[in-house]
Amino acid sequence: MAPPPDIVLFIGRIHPLLVHLPIGFIVVLVALELLARRRRFQGANASAGYILALTVPVTVAGAACGWMLSLAGGYDAQLLGLHQWTGIATAGLCILTAIAYRLGNRKVYHGLLYGTAVALAVAGHFGGSLTHGRGYLLRHAPGFIQSLFGKEGAPALAPAAAASGPTADLRVFADVIQPLLERRCSSCHNADKKKGGLRLDTLEHLQKGGDGGPVLVPGRAGDSPLVSRLLLPADHDDRMPPAGKPQPALEEILLLQWWANAGAPAEQRVGELNLPSDVQQALEAITRPTK
Repeated sequence: MAPPPDIVLFIGRIHPLLVHLPIGFIVVLVALELLARRRRFQGANASAGYILALTVPVTVAGAACGWMLSLAGGYDAQLLGLHQWTGIATAGLCILTAIAYRLGNRKVYHGLLYGTAVALAVAGHFGGSLTHGRGYLLRHAPGFIQSLFGKEGAPALAPAAAASGPTADLRVFADVIQPLLERRCSSCHNADKKKGGLRLDTLEHLQKGGDGGPVLVPGRAGDSPLVSRLLLPADHDDRMPPAGKPQPALEEILLLQWWANAGAPAEQRVGELNLPSDVQQALEAITRPTK
């Protein structure tokens, strides 16, 4: 299948900007309608018609741009379908809400408005999961909230700082490198969003590489795009993570560079390997519990 024209992808990338406008409009509209139920604030919803007049076109435009953006590929098909159809449902309900308001049917209008808000929340959840991985919204929620939604809300990986015992007992990949990749890379390279066909959420997928070939050459960090792209200037087109994304600390880059040069060990523990003093210090720095 031929890739979509650049102009389509350019317009599609406006989606993240547009999609936040209807969120704000609908939340404000629901709040005003609820406030207007109180006698003291009966006129709070006087501007509802104007808000709807702004909400409908940006909601439809946001859904259209989202469809264009999806043509770029690299997204989990199931999540993309759920996000796409709940987004379309949100736009459709928004149009019906405006029609009911225009016809003066307040009961139907209120029902459709609240239904639009629910559809918007669901679409937003799937959108967040597409961008940041499943369970993004609930990843750091309190345990009782996570339990309501099952395992999806649990963190995919424990941070390195949570590893118990001295650094010598840490597993090099599972306790050091994998959490590092989770923090810095997995928002764009996970099971649900595979930019460039690349997943970095497991060692197996890391070793497999992406559309451009291998990203890790054991024993040669300089020939491993996983490392070399971290060392490019901040404004370079191939720099990873790209500008605007959280950037790795120098200690994290040093550890990743050492790991690749050491042959990308998978099962060994830190104490089984010879670490240079600067690498040992970097390891202690990123695994030191925060106060």
